[in-house]
Amino acid sequence: MAEDVPLAPVHAAVGARLRAIEPGRAEADMPAPDGDVDGALWLLGDFVSGLAVTSTLAAGERITTLRLTLHVVARDDVAGTLHAVGCLDERDPEVALSTAVITDDDGRTLARAHGRNAVLRDEQAAEYRTATPDWSPTARAPHTLVGEGAAPDPEAVNHARVVQGGALASLPARALADALGGPPDEATATFLRAVPADGSTVRTEVEVEHDGRRLRSGRALLRDDRDRTVLTMTGLRYTPG
Repeated sequence: MAEDVPLAPVHAAVGARLRAIEPGRAEADMPAPDGDVDGALWLLGDFVSGLAVTSTLAAGERITTLRLTLHVVARDDVAGTLHAVGCLDERDPEVALSTAVITDDDGRTLARAHGRNAVLRDEQAAEYRTATPDWSPTARAPHTLVGEGAAPDPEAVNHARVVQGGALASLPARALADALGGPPDEATATFLRAVPADGSTVRTEVEVEHDGRRLRSGRALLRDDRDRTVLTMTGLRYTPG
């Protein structure tokens, strides 16, 4: 933090900066992108909720995200900087639960993210390191990192050299928004397999499960170019009045 070094290429690309960390707690912020608030919420929520767990790991341990739920409270008139605080809720030797709260410059709560992570002990833990990247001159919006039917950008990767979970989840979240008439107020992403930024493409399939006047729900599958499901997402949108 003192040297203002990004933790991974994806953080350098979007301008997500770690501001404070201690065992079980992390703080970070990033610029609010124009037109892609939900993508930023997914990315930042995954960042700090994961760090809250990572900050408690012993040598030889690593985490992988199993599930991330995003509850959006407000997304209108978001500008300036997004601020996030991640806290560890529970941890046993194998699984950890954490929560992230994301606010704007006025202290208004924009979203809460709840993560479930597996704690692993294997040879990969010692290999989780990428070259220190340079900050992007202009912070990129998450939707520019992972596109429909395209290969994820090499800058979308985390320190494990796979596409960061929040950046990956932003793609099916956008597909659900198109199908539900607007972005979901609540969505849960389940991560089934890692996606490397190796030129392989990803695509979404969406099914509307309920299409009421006020309540709409749907399910999205994210598949790779070998037709394997890498992520599933369920989403709910409620329109009052």
